[in-house]
Amino acid sequence: MSQKNEEEAEIVKFPGIASISLSITPIANLDDFNQLEAVVRVYDENNEQIMRQKARSLFTIAKNLKLFIQNRTNLPINDRRLSVWFAEYLAKVGIKIDEETAYQLIKQASQALVKISRVTIEEVEASDLVSIESDVVANLIALKSDHLLSEEELYGLLEEHQSPFCTKVTRSIQYTNSGGAIHKDKLALEILPAEQVLKHALVASFMNESQSDLTNVLITDIIPFCYKLVDAKITGTENIPYKKELLENGLKISWTISTVPAGTEIKILYSFEKRIPRTIMIRKGEEIRIVQDYNSILEEEDAEGKVVQYSVSEVINLLPVTLDELIIRDLIPNEFKVVESSLPEDVELIDFGQDYGYNLQQVFTNVETGTKILRRYFVEPAPLLWKVNLEVPVEDETILATKILEATPQENLYICTIEVSTPVPCLLLNEIEPGLSASEFYPSERKPENTSKMQWSLSGDFSISFVMSGTLARQPNPITIQVNDKKYTAEIAPKLAARNSRLIALPFSHVALYRKTIRKD
Repeated sequence: MSQKNEEEAEIVKFPGIASISLSITPIANLDDFNQLEAVVRVYDENNEQIMRQKARSLFTIAKNLKLFIQNRTNLPINDRRLSVWFAEYLAKVGIKIDEETAYQLIKQASQALVKISRVTIEEVEASDLVSIESDVVANLIALKSDHLLSEEELYGLLEEHQSPFCTKVTRSIQYTNSGGAIHKDKLALEILPAEQVLKHALVASFMNESQSDLTNVLITDIIPFCYKLVDAKITGTENIPYKKELLENGLKISWTISTVPAGTEIKILYSFEKRIPRTIMIRKGEEIRIVQDYNSILEEEDAEGKVVQYSVSEVINLLPVTLDELIIRDLIPNEFKVVESSLPEDVELIDFGQDYGYNLQQVFTNVETGTKILRRYFVEPAPLLWKVNLEVPVEDETILATKILEATPQENLYICTIEVSTPVPCLLLNEIEPGLSASEFYPSERKPENTSKMQWSLSGDFSISFVMSGTLARQPNPITIQVNDKKYTAEIAPKLAARNSRLIALPFSHVALYRKTIRKD
């Protein structure tokens, strides 16, 4: 469920039903009935919002609207009367449709509802279950089982089809050079954590290193849905607008630049917020449907005027069948911990080692048509740590190295620990991150001669912890193991881990320094 950021259209009474009022707010593609995007809101007699749906065609709007209201009121809805009202209301919000076309649309929706009821959930759409954010495409996966799945098999399906999370932006660059040739490049750019929890950023550069101007430059970036675009700025050229397009795998941002002079660098700064990937599974008999969706983390002021953050997980069964089973998983980013008092008893915490976070799971059986499930989870920033692992094969054995960097509650103060277990002599290299300085090593006798470019000659087990102060402008540097003049470097993990995760064991020296900084604070 997303924040209301579009101006809502007029709220009117539904024809013939005094207890229902609604609004249809178009967002895009008003001239194409099959591609039109709109937000549909339904209110009860107390003006309480009881449904909010993002629809992507007039057909979907008609089908879901009719089904929801029929299920809630048990009243028959005349197709002809509904089509007249439909056409009149749509005209008010800028969608031109004549009564006959509206009638054929409503009639098709009614036929689809009959078809759904006959074949269980075969015709289900993602919008039949979830409220889709305006810049997200919910993905639907259709599966079938020839037997009643065990709990282990169901969980296996959910893990296999978990809503995707990715930290890379796919970039494409196309331009025409001075000789008239069209050149194309494709890159994968890493989204990095910003200074604030949940905030992330990407600075993407394009440099014209040639001796002549480049023309017809097109830069496109596909942002994965697990990140919400907050802001985008371009430098090195005039302040041009960008275009947005929803794809199945993310939000496509396009920048068109007529000319990039020789030696000019174009920089694009993106600001993001992490979303909560949500996985919903429904089962009716042998038919299984999984919806992959994403929710934003919202903010509001509490009674004391303090800004609190929360997530809303909402599912509505708009299908005219009772579901045998409904499972909902919300993947909470590791940057946050859930306030325990906001967790209902029927919510289970599942942490099976996801890089992105941990799951809150709800399981329901015999979910009747019209059932609305709404959960609100309050979250708080969690202390963060980065963890980098490196394995170096040496003959029949392996060198194991780990680097942990953790932010403390005290601003601009970090604890770093490096552990190595090696069966052969090797050299450990660690260059301190730009903007930071190291001090207070534990054990003190292992303090390196150069505290900026650290190195140790090792044989056997080794552990060192130290305090770092300053501003961390990017992810931690990797660690390097050198064996017989050959260097091995760990890849930086593109994620943050939760300190309170059961999956991470922190060395004693690390914990000791962490507690010491807290006492000083």
